[in-house]
Amino acid sequence: MLKSILTTCVLIMVIASTSLAQGPEKVSNEKLFGKDCYYLLEIPATPVIKGVLVLVPGFGEHPYSVTAQTSIVQEAIKKDLAVIMPGLSPKNDKFTITEEATKRLGQMIAHFYAANKIDTSVPLFLGGFSIGGTTAIAYYTHQQKVQGKGFLIPKKIFAIDPPLDLDRLYRSLSRLGEQGLTKEMESLKNTNEKLTDGLIRNSFYTPGMDFKQLPDYKNTALRLYSEPDILWWIKNRGIDYSDINVVDEAGYVNRLLKKDKENQVELILTKDRGVRYGGQRHPHAWSLAEPVELISWLLK
Repeated sequence: MLKSILTTCVLIMVIASTSLAQGPEKVSNEKLFGKDCYYLLEIPATPVIKGVLVLVPGFGEHPYSVTAQTSIVQEAIKKDLAVIMPGLSPKNDKFTITEEATKRLGQMIAHFYAANKIDTSVPLFLGGFSIGGTTAIAYYTHQQKVQGKGFLIPKKIFAIDPPLDLDRLYRSLSRLGEQGLTKEMESLKNTNEKLTDGLIRNSFYTPGMDFKQLPDYKNTALRLYSEPDILWWIKNRGIDYSDINVVDEAGYVNRLLKKDKENQVELILTKDRGVRYGGQRHPHAWSLAEPVELISWLLK
């Protein structure tokens, strides 16, 4: 589910970096962000920026590749939104959902606001694809744990088919023989900690999760996108409902609404929208979020 993204990533990087040669600016700050971590930025030619949109790539995706997979960036610029695309690990080959990774994301966001003299009252919007979507949720979850200290609070969050139950994801990837990904997931556990315990500790939803562990979405709206084309998954990957991310996503939204009906959360189920670069049919793709409608929702 995640590894297949890598098969087209190199081609996308070449095409995207060529087409955007005069596009996104790369911003590095080793002291703040760490070695080989950075963000790309696009700023609209407008005297008034209406918001800042952060788009977190999926596992193994170069930030440049975002614009090759979706026109969200272009639509955001049309509506006077500045856009950040972070590289949170040197090759973006880490599960950037830890408190350390989300703190780095927070530093990048704060740096962007300060460097461009954008008032913190300008709304922040946060979204991502696959584990990048999980990272967006992780950022908000960790922000609530520290009561906002060091974090700008996003007004709206969206996540495109994010895995939220890492214990479930690990078992699913193991059945698929995705050894590289499962090995990377094993790094999430602490020394002398059982792997299952480490994965559950780093998860944002598990079937047995207590309501108290869930964040509050009364003032920040959350939208999840998924395309549960189970016949595609059976035919092309030999897996079933228990192995796809919608299981986590539906459980997360349901549990949040049971915790408090005032939580602003929704699950958007799409059909036949999943297409990757080059027209490849795949229900795990950036294309699940229709760009014009998404930007309209962010700005409501």
